[in-house]
Formats: sequence, C-alpha cells, structure tokens
Amino acid sequence: MNAENPTSYKHWVRYAQIMAQIGFASSTFFGFALIYLTMFGVTRNFGSYKYLLILFPTVGIFFATIEVVLYPNVYSHNSAYIFYSTDCPFGLQKETITKLLALYAGVYASTVSILAVQFLYRYWAIFHTTNLIYFKGFKFFIWIFYAVYFGIQYAFGLYYFERIDDYTRKYLEEDMMKKYGVDFSEIAGQAQVAYDENGSLRWWNISCTINITAIVFSQYSLIAYCTVRMCIEMEAKIQLLSESLRTLHRQFFKTLVLQIVTPTVTLFFPISVIIYLPLFNMEIDVPTGILLCAFTLYPAMDAIIVMYVVKDYRMAIRS
Repeated sequence: MNAENPTSYKHWVRYAQIMAQIGFASSTFFGFALIYLTMFGVTRNFGSYKYLLILFPTVGIFFATIEVVLYPNVYSHNSAYIFYSTDCPFGLQKETITKLLALYAGVYASTVSILAVQFLYRYWAIFHTTNLIYFKGFKFFIWIFYAVYFGIQYAFGLYYFERIDDYTRKYLEEDMMKKYGVDFSEIAGQAQVAYDENGSLRWWNISCTINITAIVFSQYSLIAYCTVRMCIEMEAKIQLLSESLRTLHRQFFKTLVLQIVTPTVTLFFPISVIIYLPLFNMEIDVPTGILLCAFTLYPAMDAIIVMYVVKDYRMAIRS
C-alpha cells in the first residue's frame, strides 16, 4: 500500500521514531547532566535522596535506549490493541524481540515505581523523619527491589497474558496490512483482544489489563496521597526547621508538584488510553503508538524540572 494513502498510518510510525530519537537524545543529555551535578556539582548534602536523584535518570536513560533500539509501536483497532516491533536489531530473533518488548514495558513500571518512592521519601522527610532510616546504607536496596519487583510483575504479565494467538492474528492481520503494510509474520510483540466472537470477555487477555491497573493505580495512589498530605500540612510542619531547610523542602515540593502533573500527562494518561480503549469495543482505528513518545520524553522533562526548580542546581550550573 502506498504510504501516501489516506488510510495508511505509516507516517505516524515515522513521527514516533523521530520522537523516540529526540527523547533518547534529550533524556541522555539532561539525565547525565543531572547525575553529574548531583554527584560533583551540588555542594549541599541531600542525604539518601541523592541516590534517588541519580537512580531515576539512570533508569530513564536505559528506558529511552531500549525504545530507540526497538522502536515499539501500538495500534488500537476496535476491541484490540497490539504492542509490537518490526525491527530486528543485531539480527535478533522474533521471540527475543518479544521478550525485549516485555522488558521495555517492565522498565516503564520500574520508572513509575521509582517516581512513587521519590514522593514517599519527601513525605517521610517532613512527617516521619525516623522512617528515613530505610533509605540509608544497604536498606536503600529495598527500594531498588521494590521498583524491580513491579517491573518484573508488569513484564511477565504482559508477556504471558498477551501472547498472540490464532484468534488475535485473524482479528488484526488484515488491518495491520492495510494501515501499516506489515505482514503479521514479521511482527514481534504482544496483543490483546478484549472480546471473542460471541461478545464475551477474553479473561486471559483481560488479566493483563487487571495486572497493569493494579501496578499503575497503586503507584499513582501513593504519589497522590503523599502530594495531598504535603499540600495540606507541609507549611505548618516545616516551621520548626531552619530557614535553609524550609527553603529546600519548598523547592523539592514544587519539584514534586510538577512531577505529578507531568507524569500524569506523559506516563499515566497514555497507558490508560491504550489498555482501556479495547474494553469499550468501539469501531475505531487509532495509531496509539504515537502516545509512547511521551514515555521517553518524561525522563528529560523530570531532569529539567529538578535542575530548574532547586536553587542548588542552578547555582552549580552557573559555577
């Protein structure tokens, strides 16, 4: 099919690849800048929070690297979506690419989990300072395991619950050829068809949606709870601290406010659209892969937020 055909979505694939490249370049540049400044530029002691400031951009760079290697795409069609890649970097087999796509999704979940841990740290730093002991020394690995656990849960759920079966192949292959000019035999990935031919839910596939919902909802709920509590009670609580510490807490709070608005738009909204759209069983064709672009842009945006809002970073940049 000609790429200029108005029913073709090939141009959306090109746009998504360009945005993935921009996301990789920006996340790498600003991520390494934040890591360098945290380790060598900023003189103030941030305590164990320093490790979170290093960990998050590191995972973000890894996430952006996977995307620019695989160039994953998503296509939503009626009660289905397919998360796939037609690229075979380094001569890898289709099954290996399928597993790497699951890894990519797992790193997304780990990214969201680390973000939630950042909110929890700031909340404890104001309201439950004794709990910060769980971020010191080897106990910091608790939070790495926390993020890795949810990443593994997400990846395995996607890999096993959304294996492409015969029904999925028949449901999607004709439209994949029409919209993307892609033969289904060339595709590596996972797919969901929410309903069978009788209109009944395909619970094996829906189990993936339930798994993703549980992970994303739990992390977002933790973020929202910590944010609301800090909004309501922070000012009264930090009055007992020194002026410099009050200023620092306010700066980090402003950072976190931006960090809840930004990921809501770039991390949580896109995944919600992708996984819930099939449940409505509407007659639609949407190149939802363009929403994945927001994922790789977020690490760069997060690093920019921290470096712009926190005065210590601005001073380190000027010096």
